[in-house]
Amino acid sequence: MKTCQIVFIGVVLWVFPLSIIAQDFSDLKRQKPIGFNGGLELRGIYYNANGIANRREPFTYLLSGSPTISLYGWSIPFSFMISKDERSFRQPFNQFGMSPTYKWITLHAGYRNVTFSPYTLAGHTMLGGGFEINPGKLRAGFMYGRLNRATVIDTTTQSLVPFSFSRKGMAAKLGYGTETNHFDLNFLHAKDDSTSGPGIPLHDSTRVLAAANTVLGYSMKFLLFKKLSIESDGAASIYTRDLNSPITFDSIADPMLKRLKGLLDVNGSTEWFLAFNAGIGYREKNYGIKVNYRRIEPDFKTMGAYFFANDVENITINPNFTLPNGKLRVNASLGIQQDNVNLQKEATNKRIIGAGTIGAEITDQLGVDINYSNFSNNQRPNTLRFADSLKIVQTTQTLNIMPRYTVVSEHIVHMVMLSVNLSGMKDYNSYFEQDAANRDINTSQYLMNYNLSFPAKLLSVFASVSYTAMEGAGTETSYSGVTLGGNYSLAKQQLQAGVNTSLMQGKTPTGKSMIINGSLNLNYRINGWQSIRASFFLTNNNPGSVVTGINPAFTETRGELAYQINFGL
Repeated sequence: MKTCQIVFIGVVLWVFPLSIIAQDFSDLKRQKPIGFNGGLELRGIYYNANGIANRREPFTYLLSGSPTISLYGWSIPFSFMISKDERSFRQPFNQFGMSPTYKWITLHAGYRNVTFSPYTLAGHTMLGGGFEINPGKLRAGFMYGRLNRATVIDTTTQSLVPFSFSRKGMAAKLGYGTETNHFDLNFLHAKDDSTSGPGIPLHDSTRVLAAANTVLGYSMKFLLFKKLSIESDGAASIYTRDLNSPITFDSIADPMLKRLKGLLDVNGSTEWFLAFNAGIGYREKNYGIKVNYRRIEPDFKTMGAYFFANDVENITINPNFTLPNGKLRVNASLGIQQDNVNLQKEATNKRIIGAGTIGAEITDQLGVDINYSNFSNNQRPNTLRFADSLKIVQTTQTLNIMPRYTVVSEHIVHMVMLSVNLSGMKDYNSYFEQDAANRDINTSQYLMNYNLSFPAKLLSVFASVSYTAMEGAGTETSYSGVTLGGNYSLAKQQLQAGVNTSLMQGKTPTGKSMIINGSLNLNYRINGWQSIRASFFLTNNNPGSVVTGINPAFTETRGELAYQINFGL
């Protein structure tokens, strides 16, 4: 039996590329050797349209499945679909890799996404190998592999989108401490192979340049007296944009880069950038406060991460408070953010970043949640003065109030929920006040929902009304609607039925529109692994005078009948 299992595993690994998550070998005995589970569905679909041409076939079928093979806790998912006009088979994880763990040792092999710090190796997919070890308080890690695969020219179209060289890199981490109290040093070095890509003429201005990157950083986190927390990350990134740059290094007057000449790939296209963030917080049982600071210089980048929001500096304060009985919760954040960190731009964009959340349980039945945010932009001239009409001065505010009232008894449950969402963007960019007002945008949304449930009878009904209005650019648009529906289970919960109907009316200065939607769903569970589902959908769209002569009124109906199997071995 064991021989058959080994042969089966070997065949699967050879035939199907897979993605293997971290596996703890110390727990291997408890894992199920081989498992097979998933679902299979055969669905028939009917469609009809009146008033417009059919947007799909009158009848079609669809056979789909999503089986998953498990090998000692590792999962290999698949999916397939067969329809009247299409066939497809997908094994979505065509990048394979594994990270087995035994006690304090973790090995990485294949395609892995490892993070050592936010500014060095930060989750970039790497094809290679490495390890992480944590004996006692020692924290060490190492990764080496390919970060990018070289692209090739499409021989059919002769196109090359996107272009990239083969890029290999290494990353390391060395630190001391625990998860809550530690200090780590981090290192990354990556370099493109300029001979790996297809040749592109040097005069081509769109060509991608072979680059190199070296990053040295640190990460620290400390918890003092179980109440005071301090954390920080920082890094210096040395980035060479063109390994084959004709600019001589002697023309760059940077003393730090000159010291690194001979150690790293530096030339006339090399620059270095800094990134830093720090936070200090204090936490008691029912309240706390934290201050965060972040500064990332323009063009800071690392080849160990996919994206960085650079040229940004902000400071925020984050208080929080909770009553001992838990009936009041307050979280807030207020700060200032700006770009133009190195004062190299013609203008600086400043923003007030603020948000707050209040949650209150006023009584056992009544509660309310309130969210507010206020974000503003204020661009001021810096090295070059320009006309006031070109300034960017905006304020965006959002307020959401959501009270709820619930009554629970032995036989019946009532729940009423109201949601009010108000948002506005105020624009101050004009000499003339009336012009600025025309660019203001205000949106209001109101929703009231009522749900009535009878748990013993497995019956629930619901109703909701909504209204949305948007005003801006000298015009106003509104939508109002109502929804009714319910769900019912019978035959010892083997049969579930649901119905839903909604009506939405739109209104603009040019006229009115009306959309009616309805659905009916029946689901019958034959046994623990088989079920049948039937559904019917109706849409009636009457654009009215809003788009008269462009889109006609129409009605669409769709019906589905499906047979489902869920299996697990």
